[in-house]
Amino acid sequence: MLLDLLTLADSNFPTGGYAFSNGLEATKQMGLLRSSDDLDAYLQTVIHATARSEIPFVNACFKGDPIPANLTDMLLTYDAMLTAPAIVRGSEVQGRNLLRLMRDLYFSDAMARLHEVLLVQPVPAHYTIVFGATFRIAGLKRGHTCRIFMYQFLRDQISAAVRLGQIGPLEAARLQKRHHKTAIRAMTSVAQADYTCATRCAPQWDVAQGMHEYLYSRLFQS
Repeated sequence: MLLDLLTLADSNFPTGGYAFSNGLEATKQMGLLRSSDDLDAYLQTVIHATARSEIPFVNACFKGDPIPANLTDMLLTYDAMLTAPAIVRGSEVQGRNLLRLMRDLYFSDAMARLHEVLLVQPVPAHYTIVFGATFRIAGLKRGHTCRIFMYQFLRDQISAAVRLGQIGPLEAARLQKRHHKTAIRAMTSVAQADYTCATRCAPQWDVAQGMHEYLYSRLFQS
């Protein structure tokens, strides 16, 4: 199982996360990331915001049946919380990629059924919910799943900062290590929260995400 966890957390796992900055690129172009201290404060904010908006949906995937009876409501609720078209598209693309990968790597009747159910939903198969549902069916524990989710989010944000020239590789490693504790604290604060308690609590980040498609030049898709 340890090797499975390492494989799923690896940056080479091809879900397409490298193509999305989740608002970091727009935040930089808006002049809000002028120094390493600004980036550090930004990461503090978005880690807690991500835990509050995403982890409750992952938690919900580990309650009841492997394919949640309220899956449609979860997807509709999640879809309604997204405020930026670029973020919606990114979630859809990554969700579709992850669903295909997990079906191939951890094939079972339950995984195949989940694939069928998600394809007929009225809204896209959003990444966070696909993440929780497929990891549960694959046999991973909720705690491990939440940790991998937060680790990947932090890693992708810091990787985006490097590619945008905000920081170098050494500073990136320092930030990654420093904010592991931030991610654990943020995740622990919503460990028992259901998706009905999910919130978006960083309006400035939401604005930056919404501004992405209006940027004159873009390296990332969101």
